[in-house]
Amino acid sequence: METKKKPQVKKMKVNINADTITKQVKDFYNEHLKKSHVIFTIITILIYVIYFAYMFHLYRSGNLKVAQDITANNFLGYVNNCFFLTLIVIIAGITPYFYLSVLGLLIPLDLVGNLLARYVLGYSLMPTLFIGGLIEMVAYSLCISVGIYFCKLSSKKNKYYHYSDFSVDDLKKQVYEIRKNKDKVEEIEKKQEEKKKEIEKCNIKIPYLNFAILGIVAFVVECVGVLITLI
Repeated sequence: METKKKPQVKKMKVNINADTITKQVKDFYNEHLKKSHVIFTIITILIYVIYFAYMFHLYRSGNLKVAQDITANNFLGYVNNCFFLTLIVIIAGITPYFYLSVLGLLIPLDLVGNLLARYVLGYSLMPTLFIGGLIEMVAYSLCISVGIYFCKLSSKKNKYYHYSDFSVDDLKKQVYEIRKNKDKVEEIEKKQEEKKKEIEKCNIKIPYLNFAILGIVAFVVECVGVLITLI
């Protein structure tokens, strides 16, 4: 008797090329985020430097009392805070039209307060605090840029999904058809065709993978900044 051969199960091979992904994310960053990242970095650094100088001046002049924060030397606490801030700033971009990620510009104010607590308790030196904070500003600025671009894409997607084929132009077209005004009918049809093409451009894919990778990069840079502030 002939033995039946068992059907061979084809194994799916998933090829993940690190170089390809790196190039993809790099090109994405250069095309869509580089300019805004530079702008937000300048803004956040200005806010950070001005507020840093102001708060430390108040402290040294005796016009500011810093609470004895027992968590000021908690590295895991800082890292946990960085993770959630990164996540919140980027995910805020899912809300269309409102650009909530720009609220990330308030992060320097909270960070300076933490740094001041560390300095007062004698956990860190002034130069390392300042430099570490600057590095964190670059990372948080990247999160803001990603969140802003995410919101831009979410707004386009929302516009596409809420587009209605029936509009006032359709009513006008029906009126002109009844009046047998061919020129006006053609004019409206041309206008509708152009509008459909514009709306179709809003049917885009949101690059979640790129956002996730850039978020991880920002988080790693933030952790580097935190380590320096702990020196």
